[in-house]
Amino acid sequence: MGEAEAVQTDEKQADSGISPVEESVIWSQEVEVCLFHAMLGHKPVGVNRHFHMICIRDKFSQNIGRQVSSKVIWDHLGTMYDMQALHESEILPFPNSEKSFVLPDEIIQDVKEGKLGAEEEVKEEIKEERDPPATHEEGLGPSLAGQDIERQQLLSEDDRKAQQQRQGERQREGFK
Repeated sequence: MGEAEAVQTDEKQADSGISPVEESVIWSQEVEVCLFHAMLGHKPVGVNRHFHMICIRDKFSQNIGRQVSSKVIWDHLGTMYDMQALHESEILPFPNSEKSFVLPDEIIQDVKEGKLGAEEEVKEEIKEERDPPATHEEGLGPSLAGQDIERQQLLSEDDRKAQQQRQGERQREGFK
C-alpha cells in the first residue's frame, strides 16, 4: 500500500539502544488506514490481546513495507483510544474469579496412602455384578462373545471419562 517514513533521533537511539525495528512511524492518514486494515479481525484488547497484536504487527509491517515493533503500534493506539478502559470492558470468555480452596484432608491422606485408584476398582466390580460377561456356555457364539468383551471395554472407557468429568465438576464446585 504505502511506504511509511521512519523518524529516528540519534539521542533517542543512543539513550535507549533502540534497534532499527523500533523506529518511529510518521502516522499519515494512509499509514493509519494500513493499520486499520491490519486490525480487521483482530482486537488488541482482552486476554488474547498480545496474540492479536502479533497478527496486527505482521500484517501492518507487510502493508507498509518495513518492520514495525508492537510497541510502536501499542503507543499509537494508546494516543487514539483508552486501551486500559477497552481492556477492562472486554468480557472474559470464562469465569475468572479467585477463591480460596483447600483440598480436603481425606483426599490428601488417600493420595499419600496410594488409595487413589480404589474408586475405579469399586466401579468395575459393581459393573461386573450388574452386567456379568456373557460366555460361550450361555448361548453366544465365539464371535458374539468377542463383541461383548469389546463392548465392555468401551463401556469401561466411558466410565473413566465420566469419572474424570465428575471429578472436574467436584473441583469446580469446591472453588465456588
